[in-house]
Amino acid sequence: MITRRSFIASSAAFAAAGCASFGDNGGAANAPRFEFGPDGKFTFLHLTDLHLNPNGRRLHPRVERVLRAAFAKHAPSLLVLTGDNVNGQNGDVNAHGKFEEAVDPMIDLFCEAGIPFCVTFGNHDSELKGPDRFSRQEQYDYYKSRGGELFVDHDVPELHGVGSGVVSLFERGARRPSFNLFVMDSGDYPEKTGPDWPGYEGCQTDQIAWYERVSGKTPCLWFQHIIVPDVNIHGLFVDAPPCADPKAKEGPETGYRMDCPDGPRRMLLAPGVAGTLKEHTCPPYWRTYRDAAHTFEGRTLYDSWRRTGNLRGAYFGHDHMNTFDGTDANGIRLGMTKCCTFGSYNDNNIGVRVFTVRPDGTYATSIFAEADC
Repeated sequence: MITRRSFIASSAAFAAAGCASFGDNGGAANAPRFEFGPDGKFTFLHLTDLHLNPNGRRLHPRVERVLRAAFAKHAPSLLVLTGDNVNGQNGDVNAHGKFEEAVDPMIDLFCEAGIPFCVTFGNHDSELKGPDRFSRQEQYDYYKSRGGELFVDHDVPELHGVGSGVVSLFERGARRPSFNLFVMDSGDYPEKTGPDWPGYEGCQTDQIAWYERVSGKTPCLWFQHIIVPDVNIHGLFVDAPPCADPKAKEGPETGYRMDCPDGPRRMLLAPGVAGTLKEHTCPPYWRTYRDAAHTFEGRTLYDSWRRTGNLRGAYFGHDHMNTFDGTDANGIRLGMTKCCTFGSYNDNNIGVRVFTVRPDGTYATSIFAEADC
């Protein structure tokens, strides 16, 4: 694992060199330099949906146990947080004073372990707004100030949202990255224009355009909170057997109602797809996902991944109990990371996702859960 000392030294040298993390491809100039280890591997953890609450400046003991065990077993060089970091459904959690109380124990644990971390946001982080509440930007700035040298400031301010940018991985001494980690803010809720529930947000035009412009052919992984609706229609799921009772509850035998362009369908995980499907997916509505604000030159984010051709996989949070991970009919690999919270619903086996990537663009990933501790 990268040490605190080597991380600080690498960051200072990188800044002094005046190079963007993409080399000649552009990108966030303030992102630190991460290198593959002598074994040619780089290991990091994806953490999502911690739903932290003010708790007397203490982590839930089971959450702390899982995180410490994951750090000890996998020795990660980076932590990637993809939103719902705090429980925005709690009316006090992003109020001044309460937000700090909620997140300080988590940041302290990261700093104690000496592990760099980067942050983006989910739909609940800034759900309640007002002058007495932390905005996304204020939350990002707080993580940055509290995390000090271990905070990975990957944000590109010109992009939509907060915490949208890239973390690049280099081979020893190389000027250009061999692997990129796009970590993006997928928003919260679109503006409500009628009486119905507006659904969820997604990445917007400028984020998609920026990805197409800067990513080049370098292999990459993509991380954001809210999953794309394409997951429902390209072969990762199959239609559930007909159910005699149309009002039957969703479940592993009756299927889960997925939002498809032709209407909702009950579906199950397709054979051969790794992991589990324990609840229906919650992407943006198709009408939102395909509108002018969320496409670039008519392309959705998924279309952009197909066009660019360098994506190795995209991973999401948001749906707390799902852990499926598979390659769809278009060659796009999509996966879910289960929640790591007891501040919201869960399957009583919380966890994180472990990634080990290599300079040749390959990677391995698995779930580390409480049952593994």
